[in-house]
Formats: sequence, C-alpha cells, structure tokens
Amino acid sequence: MSYTQNKILNVLSSSRNVREFYIANSRSNSLVSKAITIAQFEQQIVIVPNLKKASQIDRLLIMQKAAKSVQNISSVINVGSQFFAFLRNSDYLFSFFKELKREFVSIKDLVRSDTYANYDEHLSILDELLKLYLSMLKEAGFYDDISLPDEYQINYDFIKNYDEVKIKLDGIFSKLDWRILCEISKNVSVIIEFSSSKFNQKTIESISEICETSFEIGFDYVLNLSQKAVISKTKIEKNMDIKLKSFSIRSLQCAYVFDEISNFVRCGIDPKKIAVILPDESFYEILKNTDERNMLNYAMGKSFTTEPVFVLLNTLKSALDQDVFYEYDESYLSKNSSLASLISALNYFKFDTDLYLNLKKIYHQNCDFDRFNSVISSIISKFTLSAEVRTILLNEIFLIGTLLRNTSLRFESLFEIFLMNLKEAKLSIVGGAEVTVMGVLESRSGNYDGVIIIDFNDDIVPKRSQKEMFLSSSVRKKAGLISHQDRENLQRFYYESLINRAKKVSISYLSDEESILSRFARDFSFKIDEKYTQNAYLNSLKTGGIKLSLERKDIYFKHDFFATELSFSRLNTYLTCKRKYYYRYVLGIKEYRGFDKDVSSHLGSTLHSALQEYFSKFKTKFVKKEFLELFKKYESTIDTLDSEIFKVGLTKFEESQNAHFNLGFSVFECEKELKNEFCGVKITGKIDRIDKSSDTFMLIDYKSGAVPKKSFQLSFYEALFEQNSISFYYDIKNEYKFIPNDTNVDELAQCINGLKDEFKNEVCFDRNEKACQYCAYFVFCKKELK
Repeated sequence: MSYTQNKILNVLSSSRNVREFYIANSRSNSLVSKAITIAQFEQQIVIVPNLKKASQIDRLLIMQKAAKSVQNISSVINVGSQFFAFLRNSDYLFSFFKELKREFVSIKDLVRSDTYANYDEHLSILDELLKLYLSMLKEAGFYDDISLPDEYQINYDFIKNYDEVKIKLDGIFSKLDWRILCEISKNVSVIIEFSSSKFNQKTIESISEICETSFEIGFDYVLNLSQKAVISKTKIEKNMDIKLKSFSIRSLQCAYVFDEISNFVRCGIDPKKIAVILPDESFYEILKNTDERNMLNYAMGKSFTTEPVFVLLNTLKSALDQDVFYEYDESYLSKNSSLASLISALNYFKFDTDLYLNLKKIYHQNCDFDRFNSVISSIISKFTLSAEVRTILLNEIFLIGTLLRNTSLRFESLFEIFLMNLKEAKLSIVGGAEVTVMGVLESRSGNYDGVIIIDFNDDIVPKRSQKEMFLSSSVRKKAGLISHQDRENLQRFYYESLINRAKKVSISYLSDEESILSRFARDFSFKIDEKYTQNAYLNSLKTGGIKLSLERKDIYFKHDFFATELSFSRLNTYLTCKRKYYYRYVLGIKEYRGFDKDVSSHLGSTLHSALQEYFSKFKTKFVKKEFLELFKKYESTIDTLDSEIFKVGLTKFEESQNAHFNLGFSVFECEKELKNEFCGVKITGKIDRIDKSSDTFMLIDYKSGAVPKKSFQLSFYEALFEQNSISFYYDIKNEYKFIPNDTNVDELAQCINGLKDEFKNEVCFDRNEKACQYCAYFVFCKKELK
C-alpha cells in the first residue's frame, strides 16, 4: 500500500480545537491532515527579511527612548518618562499602535474622524511617538507587531507545502489578516468556514467586501476565497431546549452545575461532550471547592497568586513599602491579642529577621542582577516548590536579568516588576474528569452536546470592554476600528454559537438587589427551571457533620465567681454582659482576633509602652523633642495616620503634663502590678501610672479610645492601692486632659457584696443586647449565621 502526503492545512482558533481535531480524526484509515492554531499560522505565513523579532524588553526600552524625545507626552497621555512608570502604563500604547497598523489606519485618519477635535493634541503627540518608535526599532535591527504590516513578506516556502488551507473563522480578522489571506489565495486554495449572525456583522462585512457577495444572517457558510465562491450554505437551527434557573445565592449555582451534568449523562450525553462555561473565570475556585467527586477538569489555569511563595513575596513588598518594623517572634500568633496582618504573615512564614533588615537596607537603592538574584533566591529557597512553580520563578528572574542589561533600576522597582509578571502567570490544574470547565473565549468553535452556563448576568454577559483608552466609540467607528459594540457583540456571537450547536443547554444567573438576568437572554427561547427549590440545591451541597442549633437558650449555672483573684477586666465583663462572661471565663473560649481589626487597642498598648519608657527616666517633666526621639522605634508598629495624629497632639500633651508637674506632682510608678484584699475578696490589677505629691497619690489610667462613664475601673484601682489617693483617666488621643472618677469605693463595695449574694445560687448568664455590636462572641451567641 502506498501513501501520498495529505496537503490540507487546517487553521483553528485555539490549541483545544487542534487537540480535538486530532482526536476526532485519529481513527481514520488515512493520514490525518495537519492542524495548527491561527496564532501559529500567522507566525509562519509571513517573514521579515534582515530584521529580528524584538523581545518585549527590547520594545519597552525603544518605546521609552522614543517617548523621552517627545515633548509633553507625560502630561498629555499619562505615561511616565522613567522606565518603571513607563512600564506600568505602556501596554495600551503598544496595543493601540498595533491595532492602527493592522487596520491600515493612520493618525491622520483619526484626526479626520474626530469631528469635534477632542483628541487633536493627543493624536499629534501619538503620531510623533509612533513615527519615532518605528524609526528607532528598524535602526536597531528589529521588527515587532506594530511594524510588521510595513515590513512583511509572504513565506511562500511554507505555503508551497500545501494544496489547500482550510480556516475556521470565529473572530474578527484585521485588514492585514485579510490582505495576507487574499495574497496567499492566489497560490493555494483558501477555504473559509464561518457563520453569519447579527452579532458578527463586522466580520461578514469584511468578507462581503472582498468577495462582492452578500451573506444571509442565520446560516453557516463554506467559502472558497481563491475563487470567491460559496461552496455550501447551511441554515443554523436555533436551539429550543434551553432551561433557565435563578438563584439568590451565587454559590448555589455549583449544585446546579453538578445536577445538570447528571441530567445530561442520564439523557445519554457523553461527559466529554459536556462543557461548563464560566463568564467570570474566577468562579472556578468556588466550583472546585465543591467538586468533591472530581467530576470536572478545568481549562483555565490556577492563578500563581495562590502559591505560598507568592503570598510571602507580596507580603514582603507591602511590609517594605509601609516601612513596617518586623522581628521574627515564634510566639507572635499565639500571644498577641491584636494581630497586624503583615507581621502575622511574616511570622507565619518564619521569615528571617536579618534578611528582612537587609531588604529594608537595599529596598530603595539601585540594584544589579547579582544582588537581586541572590536576595530572591534566598527567599524562595525556603519553599519546597513544584517543577512548574520553580520554572516560572526562574523565568521571571531571567527576564529581570535581561532588563538590567539595558537599564538601571532600584530594588523596589525590580521587585514590583517581578511581582507584576508573576501575577499574570498561570499554573496547570492537574487531574479532573471528562467534563470541561472553561471561559467563553476558550469555547470558540467547540461542539458540545451539553452546555451549562452560569452567572448569565447583565454585568458579565457580555463583559464590558476596557480597551479603548484613547478614543470614543464614535471616532473609532468612523475610522474603521473595532468599537465597544463590536467587541461585546463578538462575545454574544460566541455564546450564541455555543448554545445553538448544543443539544441541551442549562443557564443559571444570580437574582438579587444588584444583579439581573442579562438582556442578551431575550435572544433565546427558554423555559424556566422550577423542578427544585433553592433549598434543595443548598441541601445537596451539605456534607454531613454536626448540625448547628440556632435556637436561643437561657443558660443557668452554679459558678464560684470569687474562686480566683478578681481583676477589673473580669468584673467589668460580668457587669457588661453575663453571657460574654460565661463564654470567656466559664467555658474559656478565647476572643476572636481579626487581623488589623483592634486598631485602638494596639495603638493604646503602643502608647502605654512608649510613655512607660519615657516616664521611667523623666519623673517631673515632659519634653516633646526628647519623647519623639524615643518614639521613633515604636512608630513602625502602629498605623501611620494614628502616629501622625498622636504627634500633632503632643504639644497639648506637653502643656497639660507640665502644668500637672508644676502643681507638685512627680511620677512615682509606671505599669504597677498590685494585689490586695477588698470586702474579703482577693483582687489584682495593673495601674498605668501613679504620681505623687507631698500629701497624696494620683492614680492615672491612659485612654486612647472612649472614656467610660459610670465605670468601676478607677474605684477598683483605689481599692487596690489602698493608700490615700485620687484617681483620673487621662485622654491621650483627643482632649489631652485629666478626667475625674465618676464612681467611688463605697459603690464598688456595694457592687461586690451584691455579687456575693447573687452567686450563692444558680446564675442566669443572660445576654445584654446593648453590648452586642462590638462583642467578639456575637455570631454564635446570637445564633445569626449569614
């Protein structure tokens, strides 16, 4: 048996389509014709003699150099002249220029289309920049996607290997694409397969103009571009088997996905022919967490930002940007009542103190590649990395090295570039079954018998375009460029094609105060799915475990309140809310610690420490300048704004304190721990500051938050101290003044004696509803789960 080479080249929209093409044709008894993606086809069909393809770094450096030569560019079109600022804002320059060149639209064409001259100054500067960039690029021996339309030649050596090029068209081709196809169609038969829809008329108009033929909406066409003749025309049947289901909770759509997959399989649909479409691809994380039976495989990659090594690197950058003070403390997470998120993360990763200090030292300095590589390598060496993660990291480090051959940057800029690139990286999602989860773009040209689309909401389907930064849609349309409407219609076309090619389609959407069904849904005939209630889907997601009791119950308990030494904190907790006391002191449940939540508490403890250190040295005066010098080491541990507000008020604090010292008072003790017996009860506590005059002592409690009314705190301290004394709160945040005690020791004695009687019997630990708002036990105490 003899074989002859099959000379058909199939050009498809994606790698997925290429894989599926080979799988579908692998069982034939003949040689399978070659298939490549449209991107690969574009790379091979043209060549640029005597010029080298510019790397992204080369392009950036040349564009920046060109921008520096154009006057007023930074102020008019908002790109910085410094490399790092330019890097962050240059993407839209490259994409805009590429689009202009591929559509053969000049800046002058845009000026003529700008009826009201709204963009004259912008366009003039962009025109100068584009000409200068193209000149510099060619002079450096490079070409890129922008200069390609001016420099390309058809690669006939590639074309001559084939008798026919068959293209599946489902996007929008540029005028350059059509020009290339028309040129090669003179040497090889070019067959184009496409659909005509009201949503892809931009494409249909281009084909009609080339072939001088009209194409009716609602049909699939096969066109011989070489002969400009229609080979076949097939009516597209509208899918009438579409179900629509609304949910008030977004995550319940997960249960809907699994239920519909089961329904499709029971109807005889091969799982391999089922697709789950996510208009918002980030929803895959929620879906994956509910996929306990591993029913799905995921076409989209996992974001690199979820990797522990990235979390640490990103945390480091935030800490260094904020100049956070950090020392590794192995007990930080267990011993601190308030947790700073950045410090907590660094301690969780056991990040080395010396390495952090070294990073702070070099952070704002110019950095060469050896230093950058050494620092990053020492950080990532602490992790056990998969081969894929390690490869991504090493590639990005290599790119930094390439960048530094041509420019000089500070470590902080290099670090941000490094993290910017890592944020865009994707990791493979290994494993999974035969049902595929994908975004709508990945579904192009796909043929699936069962299709499930979730999040079919008006703000997502279609996604609103964000790419037109320079021009309005009207100007773009007049100039022949793609408009907002064109881009959104292209998405509608993808959905329409996917739905009409399927046998069964199930669509769900979120319906609440902020979300409505996409208006695009009006283009389809569907029936409302009322088979199951939302509670049924909720129950299907339950995996067993302990059933929560949401019934409120009174708690009666015999408790020895005075079995241990009584602190004011314990006393006050009981007087404020008996139920909170029960949770904290009877059951021993620790309070919830939210990251960066208890700001006033952390601020207060820091100020207490700073004032204790100062007044342990200076007993009879307060000098603002000396205190600020001491305060420097505390500043990095609190919020910058709080620190600055406190420092602004220090002048009033200085005046108030020195007026107090002039009355004959001096500091006697700071943070004094005391024990005593009062009304036959052992009591204990710590007093912030004790001042002394010739005839009395003053007990002082600093307040960085609200000063309590009708609190026994100061009376409790007087009972602890026992000697002749007066007591005051001191507001160290707002008023900077002494605030007298509004209770007395006799009232405290009456309270404690009353508690002795109360605890002789069972006590009802009821809740005080007025104290619930800021209570750490609020959620499970009130039985309100949301």
